[in-house]
Amino acid sequence: MIDPILVTGAFGQVGRRCTEILLSRGHAVIALDLRTDATVAVAESMIDAGHPGTLRVLHADLLDAAAIESIVAEHRPTAIIHLAAVFSPLSYRNPALARKVNVEGTANLVRAARALSDPPLVAFASSAAVYGSRNPHRYPELITPQTPVNPIDQYGEDKVLGENVIADSGLPYAVLRLGGVLSPDGASNVNGDYLLLMRASPGDNRLHCVDARDVGMAFANTVDRREAINGKVLLIAGNDSYRHTHRDVEDDMMEAMGIGRLGPSASLPGDPEDDRGWSFTGWFDTTESQSLLDYQRHDWSQTVAWVAESQSPATRRALRLLGPVLRVVLRSVLSVQRRREQRGRYADPWTLIANKYGSDILATNNTTEPR
Repeated sequence: MIDPILVTGAFGQVGRRCTEILLSRGHAVIALDLRTDATVAVAESMIDAGHPGTLRVLHADLLDAAAIESIVAEHRPTAIIHLAAVFSPLSYRNPALARKVNVEGTANLVRAARALSDPPLVAFASSAAVYGSRNPHRYPELITPQTPVNPIDQYGEDKVLGENVIADSGLPYAVLRLGGVLSPDGASNVNGDYLLLMRASPGDNRLHCVDARDVGMAFANTVDRREAINGKVLLIAGNDSYRHTHRDVEDDMMEAMGIGRLGPSASLPGDPEDDRGWSFTGWFDTTESQSLLDYQRHDWSQTVAWVAESQSPATRRALRLLGPVLRVVLRSVLSVQRRREQRGRYADPWTLIANKYGSDILATNNTTEPR
């Protein structure tokens, strides 16, 4: 009998890649996600792909403790890859609900797993958001698993609390803290909330990205490396070619799509004297995670091309033709927005974000260092 693997958030940006890798390796995957048109479409595409593994699609809410208990008891997974969450900036729309899903939902899953006679490995998707605002002028060193957590927003605080639930569970586990995950489907879901978060971030903020295909590989590889990774916190990001500033990431993507680079004037810088005046993330030291999980299969140019090629050829041609005009318009719009919002010399991202969504999106500092 093939040991079943439970994947939560199985049809999301990372989940779909992880699930496809596991199925391609012949695993039996219990794929858990909410029922939406998008998740149903992804599930159907996986079924039609004819992978050698077996796929069981289940729809349930992590906050339904009875349903989660029943699913885990029935399928008795040997590993649980826990990707489901309410991510920022969507979490800013309803931070109370996000806290319930991200922390109480995780606790429901852990409680169900602890009831099994053979405890499963839990691989938990955490985030660079646990490190909060990183001032590169004061903290120029790479972030490591030992770097103290210091979340500045509700989402980062949720993830620290979720990590503590996992670490205190008594189950074998690994916490994977993710950098900025990129994929064509992630880019296609950009909306007003994401655009505000992008505008809020200092242009010179350090951003360590990672290809969603590589993140899926990292989680898929946890299944067969239980002893090596048990109890570890691992930083998941791309190789050195993925270390950029926020402005360069946006400009590389816009250039590949045909619009061209907006340049430094499109962003405000961070304040070198203000440790709260920066966004997450910093740059990760991925030496240990790559050694243990062997997941870095792409470089920056490949990820940029993957995202850009998701556009139709007609769209790319139109953007190249209109690029010179669009760049002028976009720079002007961004300048007008900054004046309307009365932003000063520096980005001051959390003031802008809190003004938009309310102070509840900021961390309460009730978290403790993961155990």
